[in-house]
This record gives sequence, C-alpha cells and structure tokens, in this order.
Amino acid sequence: MDNSTKDLVKVLIEEAAKELFPRQLPPFKIERSKKKEWGDLSTNLPFLLSNISGKSSEKIGEDLASSLSRKSLFSRVEFVAPGFINFFLSPSHLQISLKKIVQEERDFTRFSLGQERLVQVEFVSANPTGPLHVGHGRAAALGDALANNLDKLGFKVQREYYVNNVGGQMNRLVRSLWVRIRQLEGEEVELPEDGYKGEYLVDIARAFRQKMGEVKKSSWEKIYPLLSRFVVEEILSDIKGDLERFGVRYDRWFFESEIYDNKELFRVLSYLRGKNLVYEKNGALWFKTSAILKGEEDRVLRRKNGEYTYFASDIAYHLNKLKRGFYRVVDIWGADHIGYVPRMKAAARAIGYSEETLKIVIYQLVTLKRGGKRVSASTRSGEFIPLKEVLEEVGKDAARFFFLSRSADSHLDFDLELAKKQTPENPVFYVQYAHARICSILRKAKEKGFSLPHPQQVELSLLKSSEEKDLMCLIALLPDQVKEAGEILSPHHLTSHLQELASAFHYFYTRHRVITRDKKLTLARLFLIQGVKIAIQDILSILGITAPERM
Repeated sequence: MDNSTKDLVKVLIEEAAKELFPRQLPPFKIERSKKKEWGDLSTNLPFLLSNISGKSSEKIGEDLASSLSRKSLFSRVEFVAPGFINFFLSPSHLQISLKKIVQEERDFTRFSLGQERLVQVEFVSANPTGPLHVGHGRAAALGDALANNLDKLGFKVQREYYVNNVGGQMNRLVRSLWVRIRQLEGEEVELPEDGYKGEYLVDIARAFRQKMGEVKKSSWEKIYPLLSRFVVEEILSDIKGDLERFGVRYDRWFFESEIYDNKELFRVLSYLRGKNLVYEKNGALWFKTSAILKGEEDRVLRRKNGEYTYFASDIAYHLNKLKRGFYRVVDIWGADHIGYVPRMKAAARAIGYSEETLKIVIYQLVTLKRGGKRVSASTRSGEFIPLKEVLEEVGKDAARFFFLSRSADSHLDFDLELAKKQTPENPVFYVQYAHARICSILRKAKEKGFSLPHPQQVELSLLKSSEEKDLMCLIALLPDQVKEAGEILSPHHLTSHLQELASAFHYFYTRHRVITRDKKLTLARLFLIQGVKIAIQDILSILGITAPERM
C-alpha cells in the first residue's frame, strides 16, 4: 500500500532543494521520461527555481543532481539543459518493487489517500425512454472504471444511476406507448410528431396488452399512471440487463420522482429564495446564474405552465447528494451536456458545494467503424444502434477496452472488426494474450518441478538485461499510474500503461527463455513474470476486463 515511487523521489528532491534553497519550493512535476536515454523519471524543478531565484538553471540542476546521486533510490542522476533533471532508478529499488507486487498482489497499487471518505460516481443515467446505445456504453465503461480506480485510492465509492421518470419526455413516451397499444387494437391513430418511434415500444405495447388487456374504454387520466409505471419498469429492466451483461453494477437507482415525493424540490427552491437567487419574470421562475458566474445567462426553474425544468430537479438532486455526506460527487455526462456544466456548477455553489466537491466529466461521441469504414450510428428508422448489439458482436472485454482506450474528452473511433481480431493489432487481445502466455509458462514450469521462490530467497540481481529492467521499471511505476489516473479521473492512462507492459513482456519473451538450464536464473525470471502477471490482472480488474489463463 502507498507504493508510489514518484512520492519517494519528490521527498528526496524537496530535502535536497531545501538545503540549497531555504525558501518555499514552487509546485513542480515528476514525470515519466519520454526516451530511455533520459532515464526513468524527470523533473523541471531547476528551470522553475532559476525563474524565481535569478540563479542559472545549470548551476541549480548540477547541485541538485550531485546531492541526489548519492541516494540509493537512483543508479544515476543527471542534469540536462535547459533545466531538467533525469533520474535512473536503481536495480535495488526495482527489485524491491518486484518483491512487493508478488507479496502484496493487488494491494501493491492500493493507497490510503481517500481515508475511506465517501465518493459518489453517477454515470449513464440514460432517460428511461429506450434501449442503451453505444454512447451509453462509453459512459458505463468510464464510470465503472473510475469507481474501481477511486476504490484503489482508498475512497468508499457508491455507484448511482439517476432515473429521469418525471416531466415532458415521460409524457411523450407514455403518449407514444398509448398510441402503439391502440394501433394494436385496430385503431387508426398516428404517433405524435415529437413521439418515440422506436420499434421497442411495439413490443412493450404487446406486453402491456397481454398483462392488462385492452385500453379502448380507458380514459387518459385513468390509464396514464398505469402506462407510465409499466413502460419505465420495462425499459429499466432492459437497461439493467444490458449493464449487467457489461459487468456494471449500481449501489442505488435514484428516481427523480423521489425529489417530488419527499418535497425536496420545493425545499431547495425555498432555500434559494431565501438567498435571493431566484425571481419571477413573465410567469416563470428563474435562477440567478449571472449572480454567481459572470457572463452566464439566468435559467428557468419553473415554466409558465407550472412545469418544473430538469435543471430545477437536478439542483434538488445535488442537494440530496450533499446531504448524504459525500466528500466528492463525480457526474459523468455526454458531450451534449457540455453547455449545462456552468449553470450546474453555479447552482452547486449556491447550495453549498465547494469547488472540489463536484467534478463533472464530459465524454465525447463514439463513431462505429467496420474495417476502417464508418458505420451509420443509427438504423433506418432513426434509432441509435443498441449497446447490446455491440456486446453480442465483440464481447464485454473488447468493448470496455476500446471505450477506455482514449481520453473521455476525445472523440472515439470504435472499429468493430479490429475488436474481434485475435491478432497483436487488437490491443485487448494483445494484453490478454500476454497474461495467458505467462500462465502457460508458469504451468509448464510447475510440470518441470519449478515452484515460485520465496521473495527472500530469489536472486533478482541475475535480472540484468535491458528487457528485464524495463519490465521491473513498469511494475515499479504501476502504483503511480493508478494513483494519477484516479486523481485526474482519467482511466485511459491505465490502458496505455497496460499496453506498454504487455508489449515489454512480449519483447522480453522473444529475446529470453524463462525456463533455462540455470536454475537460479529460471527462478528469478519466473518471479519476474509472476510480477508482470499480477500487474496485468490488477489493471484489467480496474478496467472491468477479465484476465484469461488460456487463449
């Protein structure tokens, strides 16, 4: 636990810098070096200190490098103009890290940073008006991986799905269903122009008739609550099934209607009135967004017809979250909500959120491709391609990996043909095959009478090749990758590290035999690949992807 190599480096840098510069140090970064010849890690601190002290960055860097080179954490420390220090991690530190991952297994990347504080991740939250589509799949993979990542950092994480089961969209959905039912009963009625035209409503209409009988003689007032409850239950059941197949579970399904039932909506509006943050204009109720965020327009909370907006409900919902004692609330929204972020942050500030409490992650659109050619995102009838069809074609693991392969704020191209390939060009196959290959080697070693040595008995000093050193370095820096991905809410960094680790293992495998005539070297290499196996398993588990032992 708390096995950050970067934190160790940072402490040593701060100690050395304080001896040379008693004043408070500016914020500085420690980053992975982009080229092998630049070491394993680097910092730009000499450049920063030069700017504030007036001394040359070369003098500062050489003094710091000289002081730090005596530390056992490093085999070499060098200053590089114009203002960087490169760090080469020592074999002893790499060996210690390898022993730790084998001993601690998945706890190797666990941190106490969260101190078991409550964090909520609310994601997908698709309106219960139809099946989940591929865009929702990206949200599901992102939210679930983030929740797993935050759990690794020591937070107590609650996954939540917010169900919008109130308002105009529900009225349109229920009216559309009513028309479908009446059509099945032989009436010649047309769907409303703004109605839902998906064929899934025909299936729901049949199910309703089978359960409830004909509705010809029913009045709208009488049938509406029955239809509303039935259609939400049916669509949510379908959504839950898709998410379960995708490996996503929730701790709570929160219904918007709860906000109305328990009067929270009206209490939050009363609270905002007391703070002089709402006003009446032209028969509508408005929120003074502009009073909190300069340049933002005021927003409607209640329309002229008395109907409350989703913004009003969202404010009440976020106050409900705050009252539940969450240290941090993470909302994952689609790109179509990006313009909604400023007003939501303004409202959150008005009801007591700090800047750090509410984090909103926006994910961009997904473009489906087949062999490099774009696939239409919707069917002939205008429906989006359902997530379940993608899962049936490529499987859960490939879908998750591809959805998480790029930063959430980047557009994602998802090639269905590539995701199905069992070749190295398919990244998820490449990673899983590395794990399966290690399992095969370990089984073969066991058949030959080798067992994994105790950490205190294995001679890791025999691991001298650059390929072995690269693998140990990637293992040593794994906790930092997990920590940083969780801190910045960006699990795509883990897929990158995973691919790098798999690539390094495959390269090692082509250059070195694991099981050799040299027993001590064999045991050392078996220990090494066991560490790689645990690392791959660990990251895959955070991403919600399986680690097969045979392929």
